Amino acid sequence: MRSIVILAFGVLALATPLRAEDNPEMHAAQDALRSAKSQLQAAPHDYSGHRRQAIEHIDRALADIREGLAVVEAKEKKVEHKEQKLEHKEQKLEKKDQRLKQ
Repeated sequence: MRSIVILAFGVLALATPLRAEDNPEMHAAQDALRSAKSQLQAAPHDYSGHRRQAIEHIDRALADIREGLAVVEAKEKKVEHKEQKLEHKEQKLEKKDQRLKQ
């Protein structure tokens, strides 16, 4: 039984998704989009509505990035919760083993 808990803990550890802060490409894209939006907002003309549309597309892309990072964070929290439960079970088993040995 104890080996099953340890095995499950190991599998969860390997299956842990990347944390949001471990996604440098996503953060770099977010920074680049913010910079592009700032440059578009500073443009002197509307270019027949195309500047406004480009800003709207950037806003949607930024929202998608935020949502994607939030999903990764939520998954990480779930995995951490499962790991804590397994650690708790393992501690209980160790205590039980110690009592049985006495």
